[in-house]
Amino acid sequence: MKIVNRQQFLALPPNTVFAKYSPCVCGPLEIKGETWGNDFLVTNNLAEAIDCAGSTEFADLLFDAQKTGASLKMDFESEGRDGYFDEDQLFAVWERPDVLALIERLKRCAP
Repeated sequence: MKIVNRQQFLALPPNTVFAKYSPCVCGPLEIKGETWGNDFLVTNNLAEAIDCAGSTEFADLLFDAQKTGASLKMDFESEGRDGYFDEDQLFAVWERPDVLALIERLKRCAP
């Protein structure tokens, strides 16, 4: 993993795995999409990548799952605009060996 600034981050290709970074704190794991000028597309917070049509359905599905134990379908392909323009934002960018190591670890989690 390496820490980069916003300008360096925007130059990275789509499918870069990252977390927004503040000194000694990483945010949720995300996947970068295309760069659009000073903005970029992103698959936000992979832990919350629930297949839904919007924030109302997102909340409804989570409340239902909490009450009933229903399974939630995940969607790791949908992207949205980041929309934050903090020029001082840093990013913890996962490098290829990090991603491959996570894939191998996740394979052991599949039932």
